[in-house]
Amino acid sequence: MSVVELVAVALVGGVVWAVWRVVQYPGGWSFAFAPVHKTDRENLARARNDVAKVRGRVRQEASDAQNRLTRAERAYKDRGQLAERELERLRRAGRGAFAARLGKVSLYEHVAIFEEQEIPLVGLAVQFDAARSTSTAYIYLRSSDGLAELAEFDGAEFPEEDVRRFSVRIEKAVSVEEKFRRRQAESIRKAEAGLEEARADTAAMDAARAALEKVTARHENSAELRKVLAELETAFDRWEALTGRRPR
Repeated sequence: MSVVELVAVALVGGVVWAVWRVVQYPGGWSFAFAPVHKTDRENLARARNDVAKVRGRVRQEASDAQNRLTRAERAYKDRGQLAERELERLRRAGRGAFAARLGKVSLYEHVAIFEEQEIPLVGLAVQFDAARSTSTAYIYLRSSDGLAELAEFDGAEFPEEDVRRFSVRIEKAVSVEEKFRRRQAESIRKAEAGLEEARADTAAMDAARAALEKVTARHENSAELRKVLAELETAFDRWEALTGRRPR
């Protein structure tokens, strides 16, 4: 920045400061700047500063109380959302991990799939059979709702022993699934209780809200603030009596 620019900035700054000074101490140049009125200006400035300090403390206390309430509300919301996600995760088992496939039958952790039809393993009845006159083997899959599917396995491609072992594997998976569902039901029950507890636990939030209301009420009826405001009005009266102009 050049010397000329520095001088220009300084001049502009000086003008702004002078205007601010005249506004703060109205009544003319002498009252705003003359040494003879220094004590008068100091008394007015002191009264203004006392009000600003009290109001600043009020704002800070109210801000702190509001921040505590905001944090408590956020923590309450987070606990509820965490409990909801956990409950949703438990309820949404899906297919589970892939286990095995034979022909048109695919076995997953929680379902069997036959010709794109998902069959829940819970309550699934599995039966193996083999034709006497041909080399065809069969696996009957009857779901808990009574619907049945018949999977055929040509012996030329699928040896009977492989089909039998696959049938047994499905039966074992059904047994494992039954145990899983019992554990899942208990986990869901606990998660539902945890969600209800999280929703009911408003103690921290209620305490923070009560503290904010207390701070607000205290400052709305603050004797200290009324005192400094009255002193400021008195300072304004003195200045007006001196200069004929009332400060703002």
